[in-house]
Amino acid sequence: MTVATQIKLGNVVILDGELYKVIKLTHITPGKGNAVVQTDLRNVKSGVKTNKRFRSSEDVETAEIRTIKMQYLYNEGDTFHFMDQENYQQYELSRDLIAEAIHFIVPENVYEVSTYEEAPMGIVLPTRVAIQVAQTDPAQKGVQGKTKIAKSESGLSVKVPLFIEEGESIVVNTETNEYIERAK
Repeated sequence: MTVATQIKLGNVVILDGELYKVIKLTHITPGKGNAVVQTDLRNVKSGVKTNKRFRSSEDVETAEIRTIKMQYLYNEGDTFHFMDQENYQQYELSRDLIAEAIHFIVPENVYEVSTYEEAPMGIVLPTRVAIQVAQTDPAQKGVQGKTKIAKSESGLSVKVPLFIEEGESIVVNTETNEYIERAK
């Protein structure tokens, strides 16, 4: 159990037997009355968002989440196959569990997969990932301060500067899906 004021962004809490990931967190201290912690939560299984207000002194049950290094092997439709790097056991993750990470995963690469009671819950991506530009308009000379849309091989659309061309690798922020820089 954790006191509500100790909850952090990204924690997984247990409410009514369901797992919820904290996606937004605000500590509110009104002029009168007790402080509260306002949270936006996403159900880990269904992906449904909800919000919950906890009293600052309230105990909240948090889930013990482990991360395991797993290699992404392949996908069959909406099922993605990963292999534990230690014991070579294979796991299946649904498209719902992978969520937005689907645009950043590449077969044969190793990723951290979060688990609860030995069941995979999702992929923990680094903040910055290099992706290859598969499609974009040609560069325009003499135009400054503008952006254009570039698409990756996985279908992710990112606003990039005009000098970026097809085939180049760029670094993208995985939380905001925004261009950071050319990959080195």
